[in-house]
Amino acid sequence: MNQFVLELIGYIGSAFVLISFLMATVIKLRIVNSIGSVFCILYGVLIHAYPTVVMNACLLLINCYYLVKLFRHSEKFSVVKSSYKEGAAQFFINNNMEDIKLFFPDFPQVIEKADFVRLIFCQNQIVGLFAAVQAESGKLCVLLDYTVKQYRDYAVGYHLFGALKEEGFSRFEFRQKANNHAKYLNKMGFKNEGGVFIKEL
Repeated sequence: MNQFVLELIGYIGSAFVLISFLMATVIKLRIVNSIGSVFCILYGVLIHAYPTVVMNACLLLINCYYLVKLFRHSEKFSVVKSSYKEGAAQFFINNNMEDIKLFFPDFPQVIEKADFVRLIFCQNQIVGLFAAVQAESGKLCVLLDYTVKQYRDYAVGYHLFGALKEEGFSRFEFRQKANNHAKYLNKMGFKNEGGVFIKEL
């Protein structure tokens, strides 16, 4: 094989492995890392560097194991009734205030309007907070829908809106400034109607 192509395969594998550690979520990290491992395995086989092959094969198996585990256990998320004044919610807000403001510049002033608050848990850890104003029956005006960086792979959002549907809500409106948040809203099925994001279930 051409030496340039051979080295290119090695560099691509190394690049994917390095880039994987920049990923914000565990799932993305493991997927990108797995791609890098595949290239590194191929490179190791071609240059007969079998310790490299063995190490990357083990990494690939570990990544696959945890990816399967993550996708099979989406029920690990729990949505719990709360109030923004409660201790757990206040602790979560204070610890993530600067990051929350990146997505919701009107925060924390808007939170005082919230009469509907849910904390999202992953096992025993709070990973998200949803706050809204309850309008007419079945409708919520969303003030805040925030998830910590490690869990921004949309799984929390899918679980949240599934739980809210079970509570009887079918229409959601988001009127806040959506700095860095529009991509998530679109992914969750919100439609931008004249500057108001609307989702109907």
